[in-house]
Amino acid sequence: MTLDRRAFLGVAVAASAAALPATSLASVAPARPSHPLDPLTPAECTAIKAVLAAAPQLGPRTVFVWTQLNEPPKDEVLAYVAGAPFRREALVVALSPEHRTSYEFVVDVEKRTILSSKDLGDLQPFLSDMEYGRAADVADASPEIRAALIARGYALPGKISDRFFIDTYAPGDDPATVRDSKTIRAVRTLFADRQGGHNDYGPYVEGLMALVDIYAGTILAIEDRPGATAHVAVPFDVFSPAVLGPPVATRDLSVAPKTIADLHRDGNAVRWGKWRFRYGFNQREGLVLYQIGFDDGGSTPRSICYRMSISEMLVPYADPSPGWIWREFFDSGEYGLGLMSIQARAGKELPDNALTVDVYLPDETLADHAPSPGRVSFYERDAGALLGHRQTGDGRRIYARAKELVVGFVATVGNYDYGFGYVFRLDGSFGFEANLNGLILSKTVDGLQANAGDERFGTMVSPQLVGVTHQHWINLRLDFDIDGVANAVDEINVAPQPPDPVTNPAGRALVATRTPLATSREACRTIDDATDRSWIVFNPSKRSAIGHAPGYEIEPAGNTFSSIPASRFGEPSSFVQRHLWVTPYDPQQLYAAGKYPNQHPHGYADGLATYAGDQSIHDRDIVVWYSLGFTHVTRPEDFPIMPSERVAVNFKPRGFFTKTATLGYARTDGPEPD
Repeated sequence: MTLDRRAFLGVAVAASAAALPATSLASVAPARPSHPLDPLTPAECTAIKAVLAAAPQLGPRTVFVWTQLNEPPKDEVLAYVAGAPFRREALVVALSPEHRTSYEFVVDVEKRTILSSKDLGDLQPFLSDMEYGRAADVADASPEIRAALIARGYALPGKISDRFFIDTYAPGDDPATVRDSKTIRAVRTLFADRQGGHNDYGPYVEGLMALVDIYAGTILAIEDRPGATAHVAVPFDVFSPAVLGPPVATRDLSVAPKTIADLHRDGNAVRWGKWRFRYGFNQREGLVLYQIGFDDGGSTPRSICYRMSISEMLVPYADPSPGWIWREFFDSGEYGLGLMSIQARAGKELPDNALTVDVYLPDETLADHAPSPGRVSFYERDAGALLGHRQTGDGRRIYARAKELVVGFVATVGNYDYGFGYVFRLDGSFGFEANLNGLILSKTVDGLQANAGDERFGTMVSPQLVGVTHQHWINLRLDFDIDGVANAVDEINVAPQPPDPVTNPAGRALVATRTPLATSREACRTIDDATDRSWIVFNPSKRSAIGHAPGYEIEPAGNTFSSIPASRFGEPSSFVQRHLWVTPYDPQQLYAAGKYPNQHPHGYADGLATYAGDQSIHDRDIVVWYSLGFTHVTRPEDFPIMPSERVAVNFKPRGFFTKTATLGYARTDGPEPD
């Protein structure tokens, strides 16, 4: 269903207008943006392509891998008033097959000029759709790969791809991708036996993989080691009724009403209850939230966070064997979370009451202006009790139900499907959650039961298959601006006090010690459950009526340790070695593993390990980075498709309000009759 744009805007700006129906909005970017942070429009991408057509570095085979808004300076955005002119710039990263390199451009969209350009040399942007297909085609036509499969006992009367899913990956750290001190842009291919089914992720052929030179369109290297093959049928095909078994009779949970009564949207500006924010969407990060604020009764909303996004992900696998050691995936920097996003559907991936919004994602030609449907979702959900109390004497009650707004997107990165959500609550807190879904990666082994050593780095999940232990890491980048841009961070540790007959006679005294983090290096911190460690981001120059600095507390809601050893500190994966990082604001520092972690050369000096030095982080514009992890020791119950797992972190007001922000939602009942 498509809503008339004028009617929709009427809903957005009028508090008394009808609620937004739970449906998909097909309208995307307007012909001309109305705010400095609005994503690029199709018309702007047409102009960008025309400008770059004159660039001498680019030829007719150019692939525009990455095109997004080059965000204006923060001070310009904060000073912007509606109707005033604003700059429009684009960041464009293009592959040049003719020159076998990539170029980064900044284009002034309004003036139709190239502001800067540089050859990226050995730096590689994330992979494009074209490259996955090209690599699969090259592997499919390889007589060497065909011979290796036949030697393992596979019958191949047709093409390799008729039987095998040719799985494509960023190559990881592999010396074969460097020739004559030059990095060769490559894609790694693996081979999964569909066994005649519809699920691509069948048993892999262990020991066989190939690297494809994308520019040359040739096999760069083939690794053919002894390895197990699954010649017995494996019940992995989740699209087969025989594997799924008989359906279980169940009744869907009723979600009513099928409207989002308090959601009001004007273009990319959103209002829900007392919350205010903007959103954007790009190929690298996916959903980005901007200018998050809370209406506390003043003339303007109080600022909390200028920009919040997923800066990077890392999925390292535990098996150190040659066929697995390279598997350390940067899901954002190698693949692009926005590029991997999928349409999310109400009543399927989302609750029945979800509203989905289409976005415009520039394609590799900058010529296809079709919207990408259902990429951003909004839905409300019940969150239990907001508050409640019954007075014993006369039975008076005070109560309120809680609800939350979840704003998110879904990305399918190979075998895993991630449902990301930013969660806004009535009490002034907010959070982030990720639902991990999909298919575990399994290692093919010999035998129908686990042999000695098979389960050292995983768990036998089915005859011939070991689900390999791995971790999922998500790094959130939050540019906090709590009541202003100059903020600071303290650490809180709670510890019991020594028993003392005078000062602690019962022995249960607890003290929460608040320690300032003065420099970026001091703020490289890890969670400590033994002291219930948390961190507070606050404005040191402001005080509430009762003397507190307004702040938000970072409250871990589960996390894990890092499998990346200390000896590797300084590499792009280092962001998972600390749970908290705090750096001075720098508009060029947006990604925890740096801008170009794909096939990063040795000595690559970008990312959090480089950003965090001896700079002061007190009473200045700072950025908080939070690394959220989950260790997945697989179970038989994760096969053939895993139940969803959830990881989360919360951000709670601490001193931001002088009392609870929930009082306006409370209802009371009078005395109960005797």
